[in-house]
Amino acid sequence: MSGDPAPLAVRECLDEIIDPCSDARGTGISIVEMGLLKRIEIEDGTVHIELRITSPSCMMVGYFIEQAQERVGGLEGVEEVTLETDAGMQWRDDMMAPEAKRRRREHQQALADRYEASQQPAPSVSAER
Repeated sequence: MSGDPAPLAVRECLDEIIDPCSDARGTGISIVEMGLLKRIEIEDGTVHIELRITSPSCMMVGYFIEQAQERVGGLEGVEEVTLETDAGMQWRDDMMAPEAKRRRREHQQALADRYEASQQPAPSVSAER
């Protein structure tokens, strides 16, 4: 169908969805940067999205469905959005975008530095009379 959205437009919408777990850790990495996007299929106004999840115990699937339907569903030519996830056994860290890995490493290092600084003894203050 000629009125279908471009796959790039769908991908850009999905790239706006921040993975809640990375957001809670302070890195704000999108599901695309995380390497969660497995496949996009578009046909006759229906956009079917397949995602990997990072763990079988991921509780964010409902959030991903809601966000995908809201964002992708707003594109011209989209009549329906479906989202399917795997069992959470396929995703690996090396699927992340290099920039996302860099941001995550920097954030982890900053946390480690803050922790280390907090463990240093406070400077003693001498009382003068």
